[in-house]
Amino acid sequence: MANCRAFWLVCITACTAVYAADRHTSIDSAILSGRYFEAETLLRKQISAKPNQWDSHFRLAKVLSWQKKFVEAEFEYRALLGREPANADYLLGLAQVFLWRGDPKAALPLLEQGKLLAPGNPDILRLQIQTLAAINDAKSRQQALLIQQQASQRFPELNWAIVSPVDPETRFKSLSQPVISNELDRKFNVDHANQIELGGSYDHLSNNRGYWRSEYLAYEHRFAPRQLMYAMFTQTERFRFNDEQFLLGGYYPLSSKLTLNLEGNVSPSPKVLAKNSIMASLQGTLGGGWFLTGGYRHSEYGTGPLNQGFATLETYFGDFRAAYTARLTDSLSRTQFGHRFDFSYYYQGSSFITFTYSMGGETGGFQGVIYDTQLFGLHGRHWFNNDWALTWDLGHIRQGDAYNRNGVSLGIRRAF
Repeated sequence: MANCRAFWLVCITACTAVYAADRHTSIDSAILSGRYFEAETLLRKQISAKPNQWDSHFRLAKVLSWQKKFVEAEFEYRALLGREPANADYLLGLAQVFLWRGDPKAALPLLEQGKLLAPGNPDILRLQIQTLAAINDAKSRQQALLIQQQASQRFPELNWAIVSPVDPETRFKSLSQPVISNELDRKFNVDHANQIELGGSYDHLSNNRGYWRSEYLAYEHRFAPRQLMYAMFTQTERFRFNDEQFLLGGYYPLSSKLTLNLEGNVSPSPKVLAKNSIMASLQGTLGGGWFLTGGYRHSEYGTGPLNQGFATLETYFGDFRAAYTARLTDSLSRTQFGHRFDFSYYYQGSSFITFTYSMGGETGGFQGVIYDTQLFGLHGRHWFNNDWALTWDLGHIRQGDAYNRNGVSLGIRRAF
């Protein structure tokens, strides 16, 4: 009788082992074939039968993250780390979840901890480089390049071509590089993600029209190439009227070839400036250093609405940019045409000088008058170092037969 029981016990144990091995084989097959939902189902059955089988929890967390079920994957990794907080593989897995769901900054401390626990794990170094590259500011990018260099020396048999080392000077000068996407990126200091500028302007008007003046505070934050947010507060005095204006806008890449620009402003005391204005434009690359931009602006003045459509064709060659802008304005029941030509020279990275000539009809806003204008302008920005720059502008505008306006503006810009 005892021998019979022993026989059946051996049989049951053997069958269980075969069944378990078969289930492991099925899970492995599903994972290798990319059938992650099937693998998830099998793993959940396995965990249901044996809740404390932690290797199955670990595999389930991976499968969930591969399916972009980030909330469930994080839950599994948190449970695993609660049981074993010094497990580098668990830290790596959770960091990967954070990176894939678009939160690279949350992944960094996990990777730092994992690197201390397992300094010889190249997967941690690889994910750390990818995470720093995803943050995409100058400091993180430099750190990513440094870690990549160290990793390639330590593990020369592996491929470490993750982040491309691009020199800032070359980045702004070489038009064959896709990173030079538009004028916006050329003017932005490559070493910092934030810029703030304080400045003012003074214009003298002929025919005893007095003067204009303004003071402004501007801020820009770049998240990535072609992805920027900007804001400005301006206080002006024109024709002895004082106005304030708040402006907010941003650039956003819709694809590798299209960039969207949205902008809006409002004036709480619209005596001369527009009550409000909204603008949207779309820029597309044509290849070979050529870009085409089309946009529309709607503004509300005390004298009525102003609607303007515009299109810009621009090209980059060497250290230069040439652009032509055509505009069509509908205001005061009249249609006006205008033309603008810009020619820019870039030097020392993101420093530049631009000459502008503009001509065509222009609405006098609050005056309800249409002028035939002509503008000659010279403006630029000179970076003294990586942190400080001077922005300047000189201009002469003929406002029909009413008056001429000669002006100058200066601004101090700080990058950080």
